[in-house]
Amino acid sequence: MRNSIKRGVAICALAIGVASIVPVAAMADRVVVKRGAQVHTSKVVVVKQQRHKHKVGHRFRKQDVVVVKNWRARGLAKPGRNEVYVANGDSIYLAAAATLLVKALVN
Repeated sequence: MRNSIKRGVAICALAIGVASIVPVAAMADRVVVKRGAQVHTSKVVVVKQQRHKHKVGHRFRKQDVVVVKNWRARGLAKPGRNEVYVANGDSIYLAAAATLLVKALVN
C-alpha cells in the first residue's frame, strides 16, 4: 500500500512539473513581431517624363501610319495602357490606340 501511495505521489509530482513546463516551451517557440507606428521609409519622389508636345491632337488615319511594335528595340519607354507608338515618315508619335489621336511627338 505504501509503495502504491509513493508511486501515486511521484506520478502526480511529475505530471504537475511536466504540465507547468510544456506551456512555457510552447510559448518560447512563438516569436512576437512588433510593428511600431513609426516606420522609417525613404520618401519616393515620382518624376514625370517630359515629352515634346508638338502636333498634339492631330488624328492619323490607319492607312497613313505604321504601328511601332518593336518599341523596346528602338529604346522607347513602354507605352501606357491604350497607347501605341505610330511612325509617320521619320517621326514617331505616341497616340491613343483606339482613335490614333496624337498625345506626344517622341522623335
